[in-house]
Amino acid sequence: MSRPFRVVPALVLFSLAACPPPSTSSDTAADEQAIHTIVEGWNGAIASHNDSLIAAGYAVDAVMMPPAMPRATGRENIRNSFAQIWPLKATLSFTSGAVKVSGDLAAEEGTYIWTMPGPHGDINDHGNYITIWRRTATSWEAIENIWNSSVPAPTTGAK
Repeated sequence: MSRPFRVVPALVLFSLAACPPPSTSSDTAADEQAIHTIVEGWNGAIASHNDSLIAAGYAVDAVMMPPAMPRATGRENIRNSFAQIWPLKATLSFTSGAVKVSGDLAAEEGTYIWTMPGPHGDINDHGNYITIWRRTATSWEAIENIWNSSVPAPTTGAK
């Protein structure tokens, strides 16, 4: 056997070893419901100003990118981002939409509504978000979360 043919089986074995293991669940409806339930729990935690409970739903190395706020990397920084909201007396709620599960990852899309008191009345924002979830041994954790405002940016009136 010539040398190039010995390399091919090794490459095939290496490629198979690099493939992720099959999903630990085939019940995507249950997985989707589990993610919706976590988001409902976040809404309750936001209403009760429990930033630790919100952060617990994120992976230790997660990234959150809300509009008009700095990117937060890591569970503790995400917790701190939510803790900064409480003094603003703002309300925030998420409405979970479609969830697409593929193995041990899922993509969820949804909407959010933000309101906070301002000097001339309430300041309102709303928009869309996408969260990428990773299955853990017992549940799901958010690993990437980005929100996009649907409210047009203010204009200066300059031409």
